[in-house]
Amino acid sequence: MKKKRSLRLLLNIFLIISVVTVMSSCSDEETTGPDCPDLTGAPTLNSAWVSFVNWDAATKIEIIAEEVDESNMHYTPSNIQLIAGMPYILTLKVLASNQEKHYFHSPDFFKAIATRKVQTTSAEYKAPYFDDIELVLNGEAELFFVPVIAGTYDLWCTITGHQAAGMEMTLEIACGDGLSLDLEVDPNFNTALGSDARRSGGHAVWDTKQEIEVTLVENSQDDYAFSPDTIILSADQAYVLKIKNPATNSSKHYFTAPEFFQSVVTRKAEDPRAEIKVPYFKAVEILIGSYTELFIVPTVPGTYALECTITGHAAAGMVGTIIVQ
Repeated sequence: MKKKRSLRLLLNIFLIISVVTVMSSCSDEETTGPDCPDLTGAPTLNSAWVSFVNWDAATKIEIIAEEVDESNMHYTPSNIQLIAGMPYILTLKVLASNQEKHYFHSPDFFKAIATRKVQTTSAEYKAPYFDDIELVLNGEAELFFVPVIAGTYDLWCTITGHQAAGMEMTLEIACGDGLSLDLEVDPNFNTALGSDARRSGGHAVWDTKQEIEVTLVENSQDDYAFSPDTIILSADQAYVLKIKNPATNSSKHYFTAPEFFQSVVTRKAEDPRAEIKVPYFKAVEILIGSYTELFIVPTVPGTYALECTITGHAAAGMVGTIIVQ
């Protein structure tokens, strides 16, 4: 009888020790948090962050906008944790089975990350930061970025009723305490253009928009051109510039005009998969066999240089002029 009591006592002591050990282990996990990289000497500039990381080691994550019905919509997953100083490729998707397009709207998050680009199957877009990414049915876009500023950020769809139906989520950036980020907004950019009423598609200026098509031409390996190579626009007139890279071409091409981009009201860029909204574009790259449309309102008369910035392309003739009268 004494032997059984002794065994029972030893067993109880073992169980108590085991429970305490597990609780201690759980407590350690909760307080330790994620493994943070050594960010000693971390940069400040957006461009420096982009070159600071190894993009071949980027973590890939998907966010999918899904609809059960008009009163039940959601993003999957509903929360994502990111580590400051690490490269990510965030794939945003809207299912073909959905009934509506959807926004991925998170203004505070977009200003807390160093952005390399947004890429679709049609084009690549570069900007100091992004205001909105809107995907059509079966739309998809990839956001290449480095999280920098620690915090928890909300992301939601701004189409009326969609957030109330559940289309919202959070993005958490860990390990970024004390870091800073300079988005490198060009000092020549008139920041008032970022809040100009003509950025809205409902503004009357878009009722009289004009469409201009620009083709990226390859006559031979060393003979490239914009067609037309001179684009004449009127100040305060709304335009849709359709930039096409024919399937017969052998290379992707940039449509780059920094001073022009900084002087226009930018409503959006639109391609077959997405609509991209930014304060202004740094560069737009069109992939082979596709196009993008730039919705803009020029505001400052002048003559602006246009070129393809891929090495050797400007020397091969892919240069042009934009004249705003």
